[in-house]
Amino acid sequence: MYSELNDDDKELYLSVLSEAPIIPFSNFVSRGRIPDKIDVSRPRAYIDREVYRLVLQTSRDLSSRLIPILGSAGSGKTHAYHSFKDKEREYRKKIDESGESQEIEVSKIAEPVDWTIVYVPSPPASIRVLLHVYTCIIEELGAELLDIVSEKLIKKWGGVKKGLFQKPKIDEVIQKGIREFPGVFADCVKALVTYQLDKNKKGLAERWLLGEDLDEKDLKELGINSVVEEDDVCLALIKIITENLDRVLILYFDELESPYRMLGEAAERKFLEILKRLYNEVKGLVIIVAVLKEIWPRIIEIADAPLRSRMEPEQELKPFSLNDLKIFFSKSMEAFWDDNNLNPPLYPLFPLNEKLIEIIFEKTQGNPRNSIKLCRRFIDKVVMEEMTVEELMEVGAEIVASPKPQMETEEEAIDFSKPREIIKKTIDDILAEEEYSIDVNPQSVAGATLKCINMIGEDK
Repeated sequence: MYSELNDDDKELYLSVLSEAPIIPFSNFVSRGRIPDKIDVSRPRAYIDREVYRLVLQTSRDLSSRLIPILGSAGSGKTHAYHSFKDKEREYRKKIDESGESQEIEVSKIAEPVDWTIVYVPSPPASIRVLLHVYTCIIEELGAELLDIVSEKLIKKWGGVKKGLFQKPKIDEVIQKGIREFPGVFADCVKALVTYQLDKNKKGLAERWLLGEDLDEKDLKELGINSVVEEDDVCLALIKIITENLDRVLILYFDELESPYRMLGEAAERKFLEILKRLYNEVKGLVIIVAVLKEIWPRIIEIADAPLRSRMEPEQELKPFSLNDLKIFFSKSMEAFWDDNNLNPPLYPLFPLNEKLIEIIFEKTQGNPRNSIKLCRRFIDKVVMEEMTVEELMEVGAEIVASPKPQMETEEEAIDFSKPREIIKKTIDDILAEEEYSIDVNPQSVAGATLKCINMIGEDK
């Protein structure tokens, strides 16, 4: 328990907290490119199981699937991506250690399935959205992707050397490839074959496949007329990749509401059309769309009937339970002590206590982001020596144990001549300072509200 910590231990831990360049809970907003260290998976376990089920089904029949994940601001939509990415790393690490694919206990899947998840943030513009998706895939998988896909295709099209002095004829291999992938796929086939078989032009083909701008001379040397940034060419490359990657590709589209917020309704409609094209025309995809639940009704209204009918049932992120918050706090503090080469204190919730965690939980209703914010503010009070740990302990117990006073007598109950009451008022001020509003653009919420009102009016 907390009381078992002696004064020397308390002083040591508090001095490390005060001198650390980054104190715990400084990062309360997940970013797609920055991994989260701590995960409490219980509130999301049912979503994890559903996604893994879709991955298994897609690996069997190669049919693409689309699942919406809904949540309020700060509920962990971006963090969910990091959790899936961590599971993928665990899976791949065990495969590397064993030397061959085997059943990996990262989910309830009954058979081993290879998969990769790719984070797709909101597109920066309303055009070239497929190029944005393709770029995210390339950035995640790197040159390994081109090697895996091109090698598999070359073997299929007879491009493997049959003898010491026999070289495959590149043109013949290309023609076999074009017969399988005709039309808009032709330039993609040429680039992949050239990348694998022509050492002199491999660098040039790689640049084209990575979406770099080539001048007319370079394009002529490759025998290619198109550029990757064209939507049809981009989609063709994505289709070839997913069909020859030998693993399920999960595309995690985050902040689905952002195109509307930043670029307007026309951009959002176009983005939804891109999602529909990916779903309809590409095999082996699991598409996850993470979106604010307050905005979801408007997106559903904009989406056409075929897209709505193909979606899996929406899954909503649950808030932390009180135990979840305690576990998250203790794991976060343990990671902080480890980073500072200290054994964690005997009391895992130090420098706070259970009563203060309960206050935080009641104030935030278990919203992860808001809980992290308030944990940070309470720890700040200790580190900045505005309040001692003992004062926090005593006041935390009193606040929870005493009933909430009536509004008309609330001011009379505070006696500023008593230090304990001053501290209690300070705690109330800390709670009052935090604003727990939904972090969304007001225009988005207003637009969704107006559309819902219109829909109700039309029904009547």
